[in-house]
Amino acid sequence: MKRMATVAAAAAAAFTLLTSQASAIDWEHDVATATTTSSPGPWQVRGNIFVSGLFAKNGDWFEVNDLEADDQSAFVMWELRNDSGVLVRGGKIWMTKGNGEGRYQNKNFTEGYNLKWRACAGDYGATWYDAFTCTEYAYTEV
Repeated sequence: MKRMATVAAAAAAAFTLLTSQASAIDWEHDVATATTTSSPGPWQVRGNIFVSGLFAKNGDWFEVNDLEADDQSAFVMWELRNDSGVLVRGGKIWMTKGNGEGRYQNKNFTEGYNLKWRACAGDYGATWYDAFTCTEYAYTEV
């Protein structure tokens, strides 16, 4: 019985640690509006039949493109972690202009941190999305 209580306490502590790390940041929500970028690239690209997302390390620019006329908006979901792996920033960048359009958003990331991102489609502003529409994750040091 004592062992079960110890295991339960350890599980509760691990859950608290994970949820407190994830909720310790304010998630950023942007609407990509720029029609041009000052970044010369090179671009890291992720895409599928629904969306494409690009990231340029030089200048911390994202490009978000909606490729499907499906009444959903394209967005990039991203997380920034420090060199210890702790989540320090995260958010979504929405492209709300419709199918066949693309827009840019500039971010200012801390040099040497690790960025994880992917492009998806979903209802603008919603927290739920179908992972089927998402690209594979991309990873890069910024």
